[in-house]
Amino acid sequence: ESAGVGSGYCWTYAAGNRITNDILFVLLECDWRRGGMKNNGKDIKKILIFAGYFYPRLGGSEQVIYELSKRLVKRGYEIDIITCNTENVLTYEELDGFHIYRLASWNILGGCYPVPKPTLTTFRTLWGLLKGPHDIVFTFIRFFITSFMGFIMSKLKKKPLIHTELSSRHSVMSNRIVDLISRTYDHTFGALVVRNADKLICNCNRTAKFLTHLGAKKEISISPSGVDLAMFAKMPTDLKARIGLDDGAMVITSISRLIYAKGIQDLILAFSRIRQEVPNVKLLIIGSGPFRQELEKLAIKVGVGGILFLGQIAHQEVAEVLNITDVFVNTSYSEALTAYPVLEAGAMGIPSVTTDVGGTREVIEDYKTGLLIKSGDIDALGEKICEFIKNKDLREEIGKNIQQFVTEKFKWDHAVQFYCEEIESLFNGGKYGS
Repeated sequence: ESAGVGSGYCWTYAAGNRITNDILFVLLECDWRRGGMKNNGKDIKKILIFAGYFYPRLGGSEQVIYELSKRLVKRGYEIDIITCNTENVLTYEELDGFHIYRLASWNILGGCYPVPKPTLTTFRTLWGLLKGPHDIVFTFIRFFITSFMGFIMSKLKKKPLIHTELSSRHSVMSNRIVDLISRTYDHTFGALVVRNADKLICNCNRTAKFLTHLGAKKEISISPSGVDLAMFAKMPTDLKARIGLDDGAMVITSISRLIYAKGIQDLILAFSRIRQEVPNVKLLIIGSGPFRQELEKLAIKVGVGGILFLGQIAHQEVAEVLNITDVFVNTSYSEALTAYPVLEAGAMGIPSVTTDVGGTREVIEDYKTGLLIKSGDIDALGEKICEFIKNKDLREEIGKNIQQFVTEKFKWDHAVQFYCEEIESLFNGGKYGS
């Protein structure tokens, strides 16, 4: 099937939900021939992005890559994204002007780590992209194998590599052996990416320190990502009625990938105590993941009602859920700057209780722009949430403060302009300049 949209084109080729090898190479050849194009007399830079996970999977890093790519296309760049097909969707797709190539992959470690399968189609896709006229390679998050693949691709192409790190520590694993393997990977393959990137970008000082820990030698640039301020704005909604909540019910919301490291188990345990003090309160848990079944069992075991698992929802629906939220909660054991939904909630004036991990303090100042707790401290988590629920003035004051902070500091126009300047600096008088 093929469909043209607007003044450009939007191709989605499917053969039993799988792109055929012959069609794939037709598409890749089209990409090769687009090289060398000009826009108002200027060369169009073509970027090849390697991402472990990407759309339709939803998460903070996936949203950052999507928003950045969409806006770079509007600035005149051409974008190809190579990612893992963990959601079993189309192998090739064009979305918002950029091209997505998905590799058949395993999703190991309980669905937390994508590994491309060494199939003939995988090698042919990578070979086709290797021959393509890309000017620069982007990688995101050093512990994904795709970042190491991007590093190799940049070397083979002899093109610059920009690496963006969105994590401020080694991955949190519940299994000690897996944790050791993860750290070893970080200090070998991950460190190769970090040490050899032509540009290193991160979103907070804590992540910059972690990159130094991994052996970064080049200057590290810090640039916060943005929030879609138009999408995340207060608006009327009947969502409470649609999901069966009383109009007067207080709503606590958590949005994350449902894995052990996100600490949702702590929130469920804390919620059982919160309900004893505030009966008319509901907990909405948004997201999917391999830990969901364990979390649902835990909710049944503690015998507390009022918990709704809403699964993975579209980004636009996240904004609707936040419109009925009184308190947002982030219980993650590890973050870079802070959880992306904390910023989105903040843009709407919704205060958060969040764990004091990573660079969270660069956004959340205790009792000014949010409430901080130590990760894993279930008693403190329950107390802080109850404090917000019982004190409307405190919620409104902190909500106003975080809204002002986010709307001033997290604008996508600023973030994209920063990336454009970093890209052009490599070519205008830089190492790769003509």
